[in-house]
Amino acid sequence: MQGKSRRRGLLALAALALSGSAAADEPWVAFTQNELIGFKDAQGAVKIAPTLSPMFTMARRFEHIIATGEETADGYRTFYLLRDGRQVAPDALYVFDNAPICESENSIRFRDRQHDKVGVLDGHGQVLIPAELSDATAMRNGMLVALKGATRHCADAGVTLQQCEHKGWSGGTEVLLDRHGRTLVERFDSSRAAALDWFSMQASDQPASDPRRVSFKGVDGRYLSFVDIEKDFAVWFKDEFLAHLDDASLKANSYPQLWSGQGGEPLEDWQAAPVDAALREHGAQLRARLQALRTSMNYGVRQDDMGWPFDPERDPQYFDGCGEFAQWKTPKVSAMEHWQQGSFEPGKHASFDFIRTAQGYRLVAFSLPPP
Repeated sequence: MQGKSRRRGLLALAALALSGSAAADEPWVAFTQNELIGFKDAQGAVKIAPTLSPMFTMARRFEHIIATGEETADGYRTFYLLRDGRQVAPDALYVFDNAPICESENSIRFRDRQHDKVGVLDGHGQVLIPAELSDATAMRNGMLVALKGATRHCADAGVTLQQCEHKGWSGGTEVLLDRHGRTLVERFDSSRAAALDWFSMQASDQPASDPRRVSFKGVDGRYLSFVDIEKDFAVWFKDEFLAHLDDASLKANSYPQLWSGQGGEPLEDWQAAPVDAALREHGAQLRARLQALRTSMNYGVRQDDMGWPFDPERDPQYFDGCGEFAQWKTPKVSAMEHWQQGSFEPGKHASFDFIRTAQGYRLVAFSLPPP
């Protein structure tokens, strides 16, 4: 009996250790006090005191490393902060659309301001990719698109670079890099990069024959291919969704909650209802509109990078640490009447919004303008 008791005690200690390890890996959550930002763990214990400036602290979740800053007697100082309290890469924040960015896949971009070059830090604050790039995207499935050898220019006519508010790049070469900065594809065509499913990468000796895939010749002679989300959705929408419009299929291909409107009103005025209730109320009209699409094929498909109707607090699985919709991971795609003709009118033409979940594309919102 004594041996069994000791064994139970050891098992309990092991379970407690595993639980503590899992808790240690959980993201910390931002909170505001006296207009400053701090972070708490999942149990509510303060891990970072509220001293961080909201001007530079966009992170709502703190996983490994965040961009941040503090106000000082001389102004502000910016840096990257690690969970152990260390500050690294001072005055090197990477800013996009006038805001510091958040980490992606245990990495975060930084900018060497003296040389105006971009590099990547890992979650420990170590340099993952040296600051030798003109610019770079965030990490996606261990890859990023980088611009090399470009020249700064100002989009504002007659304005010097020193006074320019809208700086851009001219020239240079786009490349696809792996997590450690090794080149995978030279002269990468990034025109469709935002539409690619980075987690669908396949390597082959020949370009992919699947029409949903886009292929790029790698530096090793093989081809890397990725699913184009819009092409993939278009095939599914036509061959699967529109082909089966009975009640059971509509429900199976819908999100548990559906939002609906007439298209011309503000989004906050759209109505949300459980899928069963929404289909009872709108099923006949929804089916008629979709059957018309199936017959006419008079619609277009486009990605939607807006998170609505989801919310970063309520649906964190669809957002990054800064509260930005994670389109690259859980894409939203819309089918819209008359979109191919460029004559879509929200108050006149119907739209159908889908999000891709682990179970596949699911209808989450639709607009049905009055006849």
